[in-house]
Amino acid sequence: MSPRFLAPVCALVLCGSAATLAADDLRPIGDVTAVTRLDNGVNLGCADGSSLRLTVLAPDLIRVRTLFAGQPAAPDHSWAIARPDWPTPVWQLAEAPDALTLSTAELKMVVHRAPLRIEFLDAATGRVINADERPMARDPKSGRVTAAKRLGLDEHFYGLGEKAARLDRRRGKFVMWNSDTPGYVEGTDPIYQSIPFYLGLQSNAPAGGAEAYGLFYDNPSRATFDLGFTGQEAAVYTADGGVLDYYFFQGPSLKKAIGRYTELTGRMPLPPLWALGHQQSRYSYYPDTMVEQVAAQYRARNLPLDVLYLDIHYMDGYRVFTWNKDRFPDPAGLTDRLAKQGVRVVTILDPGIKYQPADPAKPGAGYTVFNEGLAKDYFLRRQDGSLYIPEVWPGKAVFVDYTKEDARRWWGEQLHTLTGQGIAGIWTDMNEPSDFVDKSGDTQKDVVFDDLGAKTLYGQNRNTFALNMARATYEGLQRLQPDRRPFVITRAAYAGIQRYAVAWTGDNNATFEALALNIPMFTSMGLSGQSFVGSDIPGFIGRGDGELLARSYQVAAFVPFCRNHGAVDQYDHEPWRYGAPYEAIVRKYLELRYRLLPFLYTTLEEAHRTGVPLFRPLLLEFQDDETALNLDDQFMVGSALLAAPVLRAGERGREVYLPAGRWYDFWTGTTIGGGDFRRVDAPIEKLPLFVRGGSIVPSTIAMNHTGEKPWNPLRFDVYPDAAGAAAGSLYEDDGLSPAYLQGAFRRTTLTFSANKLTVAATGDFQPAARRLEIALHAAPRATTVTLDGRPLPAGSDWNREEDGLLVIRLADDGRAHTLELH
Repeated sequence: MSPRFLAPVCALVLCGSAATLAADDLRPIGDVTAVTRLDNGVNLGCADGSSLRLTVLAPDLIRVRTLFAGQPAAPDHSWAIARPDWPTPVWQLAEAPDALTLSTAELKMVVHRAPLRIEFLDAATGRVINADERPMARDPKSGRVTAAKRLGLDEHFYGLGEKAARLDRRRGKFVMWNSDTPGYVEGTDPIYQSIPFYLGLQSNAPAGGAEAYGLFYDNPSRATFDLGFTGQEAAVYTADGGVLDYYFFQGPSLKKAIGRYTELTGRMPLPPLWALGHQQSRYSYYPDTMVEQVAAQYRARNLPLDVLYLDIHYMDGYRVFTWNKDRFPDPAGLTDRLAKQGVRVVTILDPGIKYQPADPAKPGAGYTVFNEGLAKDYFLRRQDGSLYIPEVWPGKAVFVDYTKEDARRWWGEQLHTLTGQGIAGIWTDMNEPSDFVDKSGDTQKDVVFDDLGAKTLYGQNRNTFALNMARATYEGLQRLQPDRRPFVITRAAYAGIQRYAVAWTGDNNATFEALALNIPMFTSMGLSGQSFVGSDIPGFIGRGDGELLARSYQVAAFVPFCRNHGAVDQYDHEPWRYGAPYEAIVRKYLELRYRLLPFLYTTLEEAHRTGVPLFRPLLLEFQDDETALNLDDQFMVGSALLAAPVLRAGERGREVYLPAGRWYDFWTGTTIGGGDFRRVDAPIEKLPLFVRGGSIVPSTIAMNHTGEKPWNPLRFDVYPDAAGAAAGSLYEDDGLSPAYLQGAFRRTTLTFSANKLTVAATGDFQPAARRLEIALHAAPRATTVTLDGRPLPAGSDWNREEDGLLVIRLADDGRAHTLELH
């Protein structure tokens, strides 16, 4: 049976398993009998011997950690949390016979004593945002824990990371269990990642708009989110074991809740600028001459390219940290020749280390990586002390216990065999972890992880395996190349992965159905803290055709991780494979991507700084617009661009929803009123693309790779809103080093209002000399333009173009300036 058909079958099996387990003897937590105030919260004692700790971390963030009666104490440690320590905010505790209330400036938490139920209220409005439908519970036999939250009539759910599902998770049921699922389709669950964080949005809020909150259940055990799928009353979280430990984030905006969640679990460091470039892969390119031929084709055809990938066939017998000397006799020479063309090389790296014990008859022979790891006891073992030996690409193999700090450092040291040959980044794969003998994990239940000395079992660590592998890889690159930003890619993940790796959506299909699924998958990952995401173009499994390739690139032009990739037994996917007309469309959208690099990089820096993703669902910008709440066939790029791609074969037009306000057609500059659906033409070469009124979008000239040319001229397109105002910014740094973390960057801010434009720059980074072009759309009929009060010569320094666009040109001297139209 092919992978495509296996995926739905697996999903059905998992759902059936979950239904069976739901019959456990869940015992509700006892009534509150004792309250002990702490500096940053309270401890609650319960009649049945359970205890509950409530910690006020911020005015909009409260942690709830439960230890049920008879439950073994567990260390208070999380691999997901980046910020464990918080300054205690001002808060109050009020006790009444039936309840106690913790209050901050933004949030009230009411704990009813009998039965024990928790409510979260908005401090300003008094409205209940989230409440327990019934008390938390645990099954003392199986160890399963559960929390049930009241389900609102107009409550919507978003997030939960990478799921093959629509944007709004309401009425869905989702499993957290990292799984190798090639050829997944909509409804396949679980797949590669487990991010137990979701956003709730009450859309029927009184005057003041929709109100959002966030919930993060920090328990890496296998878990299920039943968001009104089984019953009408509750959104239920159930974990197979571990501690019921969750964080509540108060909005009321979605952006605010995401920002606080990423403050807790960490924000994405800025990747190197070249990571935003176009990337080409195949399973696999070899020998080295083929790799160079692919690069040569890209350059000869004027198709932009920044990165080429080496999949598993570059290794010697699939042994990690080795090179196949027949296929790649001179890796350093290869990477050097490609670097001179502006092309970097990224290699895949799997967790499976070939099981190859030393042969006593051949001293000095064998596989050094295995021998060293075994001698230092860095590999996972079963409870009986034997090695856990799965089967992956090299055959029998072992996995590193990345919960050991020394093992993570050792893994990172091995990367020198790649970085020493000029490799620019690491692609971690198969890190669910996948085991060809048993992908489910059922036969690995007795595998023990060190887990900071806690010696926990596989079920508590499978979902964090990829997180810790990515950490070991990222930190290894940091140590080996301290003057460069690490670039690590991952397939599997747990909460907090954004600190160490970018993510792609695994082995997808080359179909229009998969292309349509990309949009809710990308936006949901962004809402879950993962800002740098993407998928294989036009799909990993299957041939596809030229139309699919063209439409795929119209989406991928705006996706942070833009990589073409295909399976070993599939037709080639490079842009020229389907004919010149389709190649020309791909070129058009890659050139557009490179022209918009200033805008994309600026928006990516916003994600680094705030946690708000680059690739956004409309609801993130328009959460009070009920039409946007489940709209997932369009997307926003930052706050400025709205794209409505064609997602079905043969279609040459579609309905597009533009929220209220003024919009501009990106291609023609025509102004459009929002607040309704409209039919737009979309021939094969056209992506319906619109600019939000009030935006200022920076751009530059097209180029073949990100380092080919400086951003000169640097253009700012000003799109005033209905009131004639607009604002925007540009972020710049050296694009390669971590110096930006010490303030080596420049931020240029522009504001336009009342026919006056101000430009101001701050920061230590100094770009090369260049010209600025400021293009005013829907500009008034000006006869004079002044710069800091002095008239500019018409024709040379400013002019009105045939389409009515007013273009002003000036040197970028880094100083503040004011332009006025008269």
